[in-house]
Amino acid sequence: MKRVWGRAVRPETDIDEGRRRMTGGKLQNSLFGKFLVIVIVLLLCMAGSVFITNHVVRSIARENTELSNDKILRQIDAKTSEFHNSLYNMLTLLAYEQTTYNYFTQTALERLNAYESLISLFSNTMMIQDDIAGIALYDEHANKLVGTGKDFDIFTDVKMESKLAYSNVFRPNSSTEAYFMVSYPVYDLMKENYDRQLGMLVLLIKASRFSSYFTDTAITENERLYLADRNNVVIAGDEDQELKRLSEEDLRNTPKRYVQIIPQKETGWKIISIIPVSELYSSMNIVQSFILIIWFITLLGLVILLGFCYCLIIKPIRRVDLFVRNSVRYPTRRLAVKGADEISVLAGNLNHMLNEKDEMSEKLRHSQRILYETELAKQQMQVLAYRNQINPHFLYNTFECIRAMALYYDADEIAEITMALSRIFRYAIKGDNVVSVADEISNIREYARIIHYRFGGRICVEIDMEDGVRDRQMIKLILQPIVENSIFHGLEQKLDGGRVVVSARAYGQKGLVLEVADDGCGMEKERVEYLMYQIKRQSLHRSSEKDSIGLANIYHRLWLFYGEKADFKMESSPGCGTRVRIVLPGNVEGREEKHV
Repeated sequence: MKRVWGRAVRPETDIDEGRRRMTGGKLQNSLFGKFLVIVIVLLLCMAGSVFITNHVVRSIARENTELSNDKILRQIDAKTSEFHNSLYNMLTLLAYEQTTYNYFTQTALERLNAYESLISLFSNTMMIQDDIAGIALYDEHANKLVGTGKDFDIFTDVKMESKLAYSNVFRPNSSTEAYFMVSYPVYDLMKENYDRQLGMLVLLIKASRFSSYFTDTAITENERLYLADRNNVVIAGDEDQELKRLSEEDLRNTPKRYVQIIPQKETGWKIISIIPVSELYSSMNIVQSFILIIWFITLLGLVILLGFCYCLIIKPIRRVDLFVRNSVRYPTRRLAVKGADEISVLAGNLNHMLNEKDEMSEKLRHSQRILYETELAKQQMQVLAYRNQINPHFLYNTFECIRAMALYYDADEIAEITMALSRIFRYAIKGDNVVSVADEISNIREYARIIHYRFGGRICVEIDMEDGVRDRQMIKLILQPIVENSIFHGLEQKLDGGRVVVSARAYGQKGLVLEVADDGCGMEKERVEYLMYQIKRQSLHRSSEKDSIGLANIYHRLWLFYGEKADFKMESSPGCGTRVRIVLPGNVEGREEKHV
């Protein structure tokens, strides 16, 4: 035997069957399934947030590493520029020193006497700058005049330069040291435009001079920094390097390495940094570990929450569901509830509902039957009232008699008015509620004839009907009450009269747009809103009164025939007239009787 909150429920197989119904194949429709979906969605959101956070952190780490590396490269560039400026000042002083400058224009004998002084000047310069391996002086035809230090003519060609220029790096076959040359042109200062070049001063400098720039400068363990010439041959680096040439493939960014290059504008060389891409994100390892720990803690919390939800909510709800399923088979059985939580309160209310079920069900059925019969009778009375409000047959016969008498006494105008009025009543007492637009407009024309005689032509009723809507159907006596309101409430007070325009246009394939517009006195916006409120109110509460043949009558008849598909609007402004617009959805086929 099983117990449901202290009360025995039998047979035992019912519980197993209910459990199978809740779990077998319908997990997605159960509350536990929805909790599970919520947990999965939260986990997906967390995974997405972890992914986004990881992406952002990786981007920030890479950006910071790139910025730091850029600062290092800029510092090396600044040191190279400082070397260039220092070398430029030294070459200027050395080239235009009196002994050097005069040597270009001296005779062979004079040069023999000045040779020792010039060699002494060059030697002193090399002693001061120990990274200078040789100094040579060339005339304007690139012929060597004098030199000291290493004789670099044997392993490189010297070309005339018109401005300070750096050569590419090279290494003599017999030397383990790499060198480069700096050429400095010397011009004739006696010429006004300084356009005559006397010769050139050339320095041979050790490339190891730049090695100190790269000491302890790498920001990652495996970063490689290089100073390369125009042919991508390494001049100096952050490690001992054999003289090598970097290929274009070495200088291209790949998924495995990040390459940053800063050109050296003074020398024409370039400073190159090559960093493994994996080391760009080395600073985010701690952050990634912290994020994963938080993710696993949250996952554990969600699993615990899901377990609590199942034990404290899902299982009690399943027991209540099992009881409800068996309530038809065991109508006298009740839940024995212990506790004050929401589910216990729900179970108590369920017991109370079952206790009152038999008594209330019979009362409810009785009340529904009475309400239905009352509503049916009311609807029938409303329809009968609308159809009989304007159905006086005897008046039609009387008007025919008056017309005959008017013709007998030659009162043509009276006969015309009587005939028009007779036709209006004949139209009104026709049994059909549904007429064509042409019939409704014809009835308006008869009414307009009466208005013409009554007001002596001061008020004019105009008809504007599209040819395509003549045979479309509508319920009758919709337009005439609106025209009557326009005349007696809008135009009768005007001394100079006015006009009423009745228009009928197509709306969609079967719909209609009916408008009645006058140029009468008009109304304030508040008055229009009040009238629309009264029209809707009277259509609900005064449907059978005799004075409801006006706008309220029209509004309620539209509601009976078309429901919410019909549209009834009124627009007006003081001194500009009033416009009533009705939109009908389509043809009508005696819907009033069907509605009832």
